[in-house]
Amino acid sequence: MLTSKEVLERTGISRATLNNYIATGLIPRPDVQPPGPEHGAAPRIGYFPDGTAERIAEIQRLKREGWTIARIAAHFGGTPAHLGAASGIGGLPRSDAPEPAARPDLLPATAVPQVGAAATERPDGDPAASTQPHRTTPTPGHPPLALATPPLPSRQSPAPILTPVVVLVSTLQDAGDLWLQLPAGEYFELVNEIWTELDRIFVRHGGRHGRHPGEGMVCHFLPQPPASYLWNALAAAHQARQAMRQVSSRWQARKGWDRELCMNTGIDEGQEWLGPLRLSEPLELTVVGGAADHAAQLSRSARGGAIWITRNLAGKLAPQERSRIDFGVPGHAAGPEPRRLLASFARLEELAALQPHPAAVPPALALLAVTELLDLRDGPATPPGSPREGAV
Repeated sequence: MLTSKEVLERTGISRATLNNYIATGLIPRPDVQPPGPEHGAAPRIGYFPDGTAERIAEIQRLKREGWTIARIAAHFGGTPAHLGAASGIGGLPRSDAPEPAARPDLLPATAVPQVGAAATERPDGDPAASTQPHRTTPTPGHPPLALATPPLPSRQSPAPILTPVVVLVSTLQDAGDLWLQLPAGEYFELVNEIWTELDRIFVRHGGRHGRHPGEGMVCHFLPQPPASYLWNALAAAHQARQAMRQVSSRWQARKGWDRELCMNTGIDEGQEWLGPLRLSEPLELTVVGGAADHAAQLSRSARGGAIWITRNLAGKLAPQERSRIDFGVPGHAAGPEPRRLLASFARLEELAALQPHPAAVPPALALLAVTELLDLRDGPATPPGSPREGAV
């Protein structure tokens, strides 16, 4: 039996993605049991069968091959899989038992405290941070923040939709060091200045805000014909990088330092579930699925203001769009200026290992094919009726 924490660590997915897999019947609901002494103050612990990690690995593989969630569900029988001794993919058989409607709170809290997205905390550069909101575990003597605002029973939750979407995650590099170096007032001034600069760029390109637990931004780009939402996401990231260079120059002149302020960006595309995880104003939408997990990990792994994109995204660009970008990965030649391999991809674990102070890459994402967006030449978005390519 595996706890939800063990499942997340072995697979590299977010808790929200795990909830989505449960809600859509791709994996079974956990067996909720009272906590043991080793679980601390956790009120309850959810246990999954031993084959769950293998089932998730199979789901992720099928998604990388371009399968939709609906097709994967049909592949597994279209209903929740109750794990047992019978054979199946990854040792997981099928079942005809119905599954209840999707709920964002299917999983119980684990024994590990998690900071809620709305909580105000000192940035610590935690590499395990996720783009998905986390539940706040109360500590003795401190009431949970989530109870401060009661739910709105009269308001109905908009139904989530399954839609093509590009997820862009951009994170402030070395936010923890900046917090220690700057007075509190200047730190918040800096973060607000960055948000103001980047927000107008993302909105101008059709980006919609998502939730981010730290000093960063999440934007979703949805199809808006005749414009290309794939191109809009890349153009927004490219212009945001140029704007950050200007912000960095202003703060270098103001503080007299040589530090480069960078927002590291990860981008991926997929057919994912989009919807609100809680009803509050303003209503914020969240994407649950592999694209969000991939973009978040790319953002955590990149350094120096780099923009990392997946091969999946690059392969879905129209030919005229791909001809207007330069992308590639570092070569293996030694020297202070290693030669770049243009129009090439590398495994995420390999590209991350080349960065200073490399972030840990979950094994489930280690083989993800990625590249760096080096340059982008402006021009009109793909006109209506233009042919588009499938994933490569």
